Amino acid sequence: MKDILKVMRFDFLTAKPLAFRGFIIVAVICFTLSLFFSPLITSYITFAVLIFIIPLQSVADKSSFNKLYGILPVKRKNITRARFLYLFLAYFFAELLEAVLAVISFNLKMYKLLPNQDGEAVQLFKESFEDTTLIYVMIIGVFAFICLMFSYMEMMAQIFGRENEMKIILITLGVLTAIAILLSVLNNYDMLPPINVPKLPEDIGGRTIVAVIINVIMLGICLLFGEITASKLAKREL
Repeated sequence: MKDILKVMRFDFLTAKPLAFRGFIIVAVICFTLSLFFSPLITSYITFAVLIFIIPLQSVADKSSFNKLYGILPVKRKNITRARFLYLFLAYFFAELLEAVLAVISFNLKMYKLLPNQDGEAVQLFKESFEDTTLIYVMIIGVFAFICLMFSYMEMMAQIFGRENEMKIILITLGVLTAIAILLSVLNNYDMLPPINVPKLPEDIGGRTIVAVIINVIMLGICLLFGEITASKLAKREL
């Protein structure tokens, strides 16, 4: 575990000079806008996490980090595992930050300072502040979707090569589209059992439990993708 933490710290320090200032700027802008217009805007901070992840490979290529990794007293598998755990923790931190900022925005309700309080636009802002369920779903949903998508892309890119990323995206979209069409056809012919989506709990405790479960699932998926990638790369080195 120490090796994984060391590699994660190395990845963070590699991306920090390029990403930290940009992330802070995006977070401040999103928070400021959320104070007046909608707490939902805080969920966009998730996308700013990309600047902590995307530059890692380009910096590694330019600086010959692969050679450095080769001489470090760290198992190759742990280097791969560290990347996926780093990816999850980066998005997890953003999710927590969004939740805190959304709560602050919700409690301050600074849309009340805007002019023309009876105007249609201000009424829409007011409704957005009142819809706590949508705020909750957006923060958790955007986190889960982006984390899943980029951990999957990281796995496929490391296994099949980053030069094939566009092919991977197109093939993945094709498969998902085919599955969606198949499910739609089966549903039209009543060949699928009815799916009852459980309702979200109304109380804070219940929603917290759901959020924890989703985060644990995403952590498990990232760790699983990391193990699959580490195993594939280890076989390739042999």
